[in-house]
Amino acid sequence: MRIVDWTSLDSEARRQVLQRPAVQLGESIANRVREIIDQVRAEGDAALFSLTAELDHAKLDALRVDDDEVRAAAADVSADARQAIATAIDNVTRFHAAQKAPAIRVETVPGVVCERISKPLRAVGLYVPAGTAPLPSTAIMLAVPAGIAGCPVRVMCTPPRPDGRAEPRSRQWPMAPPRCPKS
Repeated sequence: MRIVDWTSLDSEARRQVLQRPAVQLGESIANRVREIIDQVRAEGDAALFSLTAELDHAKLDALRVDDDEVRAAAADVSADARQAIATAIDNVTRFHAAQKAPAIRVETVPGVVCERISKPLRAVGLYVPAGTAPLPSTAIMLAVPAGIAGCPVRVMCTPPRPDGRAEPRSRQWPMAPPRCPKS
């Protein structure tokens, strides 16, 4: 552990101590991200398989988690966990449903009509972290608002474990609340 005596630092040294590593590496990270995007645009799914092997050290046979794997993970969820999941979904649903804005149509002057209409995105990507700190709550906090908004296509992505399978603690959480259409 590195110990820093704040009182002995000048302003530049304090700035450097507070600088996060990702920010310090910002340009090199941005360059690598551009390379990855270019590779995926050029090679499509083949790039995803290659990058997963390189970055996640996992060899995948498919990009989609199959139904058997999802069922096996769901079977491991206790009744208490299911209740906690349902409660979380209900809470997030109530919060986001309250934010839905009704359409507005106002005739500002005769013959001039102004409207506000909300339309869902056709497709959204939902990234759920895994690995050392899987965050299944992220699935709920992303999928529920997308479902409420009416996004017809919701694609959830999570990094694979080295064996190529999805982290069970992230795949066992529902994609959307029960009242939302399944994607």
